[in-house]
Amino acid sequence: MYRQIRIHETCMPFQRILWRESNEDAVQTYELTYRTASASYPVIKALQQTAIATKDPQPFGAEKILRDFYVDDLLTGTNCKTEAQRIITEVRNILTKGKFEFRKWASNEPELLQSIPTSCSGSTILNLDKSEGVNTLGLQWSTSTDTLQYSLIPMN
Repeated sequence: MYRQIRIHETCMPFQRILWRESNEDAVQTYELTYRTASASYPVIKALQQTAIATKDPQPFGAEKILRDFYVDDLLTGTNCKTEAQRIITEVRNILTKGKFEFRKWASNEPELLQSIPTSCSGSTILNLDKSEGVNTLGLQWSTSTDTLQYSLIPMN
């Protein structure tokens, strides 16, 4: 997602990479035209601005984007299939307007996964076996029990 945020042309000279294949080669300079992975703030801000700009026609999806995104993962849900379908539809519409490609959809409701078009370029739908879980940002979501779990590493 970070590489989807373009940098204004006047700022490109300030984001350069120095590179050479070996110590004998001359150093080459490259300008980045996109944000780097370490620059999460501009990406999060772009997501938020996209949601705010499209809030009127799709308030439910905009609210989910503003409230339920953590870094570049949307962690949200509902108890109602109708609302879940609305989340999918509105979030996809909003992010498409912002030129964001949303991938790796997961649900413990197979019917909802079937409603997500597979024709989306590069999209990946996780068709979950009830015994499997989904890992995101250090958490594991158990789709069979609908619970969140995390592992602790003992301190020495």
